[in-house]
Amino acid sequence: MGVVHDVWVVTKQLLEATALPWPSEEREERLAAVDRLLRRREEWLRELRPPYSEEEQQLGREIVAWNQEIEARLRQVRDEIRSDLRMAGAKRQANAHYVHPYEQPLSFDGMFYDKRR
Repeated sequence: MGVVHDVWVVTKQLLEATALPWPSEEREERLAAVDRLLRRREEWLRELRPPYSEEEQQLGREIVAWNQEIEARLRQVRDEIRSDLRMAGAKRQANAHYVHPYEQPLSFDGMFYDKRR
């Protein structure tokens, strides 16, 4: 049961490492820890060889169920990071409008357009 059990242990650690919420202050450290665990699990997955005992198959079913939960959690973290990046870009753009208000006109209100010419 060696390799399957090792994959199960690393997957359980990964499940615990991806527990929500992820405060933005510790996001980078947690991403590094998740990356290390994913790499370690990938190494163990390469060593998996059938046939599997009934106990190993049960562990495999748990691994698959946990993997779906891990993927959902990581997708949520990815979406949070995307929204943070979008908000940072919007703040940067708004700040640029305050610093240089006349570089780009915000609107064309009050401009007269003569359509005969």
